[in-house]
Amino acid sequence: MKFISNTNDIRHHLGIKSESYPDPISNITFDSRKVKKSSFFICLKGESSDGNEFIDEALNKGASLILSNRKRLAENNKKIIYTPDTIKALRKISKSIINSFSNNRIGITGSNGKTTTTKIITKTLFNSSGTIKNFNNEIGMPLSIMNARVQAKNLVIEMGAAKFKDINYLSSILKPSIGIITNIGHSHLENLQNTEGVLKVKSELIPNITKGGYLIVPANNEKHLSYWKKIRSDIKVITFSAHKNADFIAKNIKESSAGMIFSIVSKNYDVDLDIKTDLMGMHNIENILAAYIVNFLTQKNNKYFQKKISLVDRHTSRQRKLDWINNSMLIDDSYNANPDSVKKSLELLSKYKERKLFIMGDMLELGKQSTSYHKQIGKYAADKGIDIILAIGDHTKHSANEFGENGFFFECEKELKNFINNNVKSNDIVLLKGSRGMKMERFINV
Repeated sequence: MKFISNTNDIRHHLGIKSESYPDPISNITFDSRKVKKSSFFICLKGESSDGNEFIDEALNKGASLILSNRKRLAENNKKIIYTPDTIKALRKISKSIINSFSNNRIGITGSNGKTTTTKIITKTLFNSSGTIKNFNNEIGMPLSIMNARVQAKNLVIEMGAAKFKDINYLSSILKPSIGIITNIGHSHLENLQNTEGVLKVKSELIPNITKGGYLIVPANNEKHLSYWKKIRSDIKVITFSAHKNADFIAKNIKESSAGMIFSIVSKNYDVDLDIKTDLMGMHNIENILAAYIVNFLTQKNNKYFQKKISLVDRHTSRQRKLDWINNSMLIDDSYNANPDSVKKSLELLSKYKERKLFIMGDMLELGKQSTSYHKQIGKYAADKGIDIILAIGDHTKHSANEFGENGFFFECEKELKNFINNNVKSNDIVLLKGSRGMKMERFINV
């Protein structure tokens, strides 16, 4: 049973009088197109539409309950609950649910790897509920909490940030017993300015970890590690790394086209565990290390973790490998991009012996440093032995120019698609990556 299974559950968490005969709730949505019989429809106002305008449509579809900030509409209809601020109401519902949940609460943030780490933890912990898709903001996180199972032993929640105070807002709702910062990188620099800003916003998680809880962090940057350890003295900091000395490290790493095998080793905690996984790339080793530490702290079942991690497939990561045009292979990593995640994807691409192409869209939200970072990627791709860059967007021309002779820049979608169709060859390995706003998935079907 989920925390929200009928209309009285919502009323209870909002502090509203219950109805004698509550209606069931089978799904929760803020998208009017997804409303169906027994839905809980949350009216939100966006840039182009207002959920309140679809209330009649939602009722006609059989919605059990509607949350609206229009008082007049709620006066004569018991299926509509009025709230002056829908976002604050979602926060109140979520906090009330969390206050009733006494088991493990695991909160994950970081510049890269949040979604993959969240999925790995959810799949390798017994009896877990977790983040839906990548719903990790002030709207999506409450949705995940409301959809969690009452009987779950572990609640695994991803938290994203685009500006200062975002992580504080989310983690103050969750109050995690275990907090994870996957890494600190060059993300959302338009608002956060530099990596120091990124460090500060991700570290907003730490004050909201429960007393006696745990903070799991990478040991790759001594300055960051020192900063984290100074914030709290009443929680335990546990470190991981695939590169440096840490509480939990990866050893004997072997990579192939089939995946990776390595050992998780900890002298401090007496662990030496062989791991086999379909996931690829050093970044996924660190994601697995963080996930294993959660397993170690909560259930200490090495055999269960070994079995479950061996069953976690590559679709857990946002990277997908697809058979593509002219018998080539496409690595679809089109969901999002920042300088660090692009470098990790290029590192993975460089492992292939075949001809390697990189279809690159703009990395957005980098502010004044955008040109510099795009140039860095062009040079990095050349240094890694990538054969061709195909660039599109307002900023990637700098990447193509820095890459050199085989860096091609395209003004429009049609030009790039024509080039792809005429030049991608059999056995080519093609990486597709760019920021969400670039909608790079439009190049999957060329």
